[in-house]
Amino acid sequence: MADDDHRDLVVAAKGKSAFASLQAKACFELGASGFVQSNATYFANSIPTQPSWIYVVVLILELAPVVWWLVPAPDFNRLTSHAPARGGRKVELHFRAHPNRDDVFSPFRTETKNVGPRLLDIIDSLPPGTKPLRGARLLVRRR
Repeated sequence: MADDDHRDLVVAAKGKSAFASLQAKACFELGASGFVQSNATYFANSIPTQPSWIYVVVLILELAPVVWWLVPAPDFNRLTSHAPARGGRKVELHFRAHPNRDDVFSPFRTETKNVGPRLLDIIDSLPPGTKPLRGARLLVRRR
């Protein structure tokens, strides 16, 4: 499977003019130290920096989503470790978070039932008129 632009879904709150692009990362087991680990690899000049770019990391156990992290790109870039990749031609961002203990990603952690409301909160905080980017579209609304 190719993930050329890293954008998996573009979402907007119904009736709003701001859009967010989501990069989804699924983890199906905990690492040896009990952490969820995921990587994103980019050319150094193409690492997303916009707050409208949101990394969605989900821990899936026994085919069910257990814990989610919704992390805007500026925070993801600041909190992940960075390492050279592909012979130094690219940069790999290393996400590492604990599913139920405090760490730097705890403020971004949520349960499945709160994913929609948390996404809406992030979208509501974006500047009006944030341009929609190419990709699949999903409109969400509050109940």
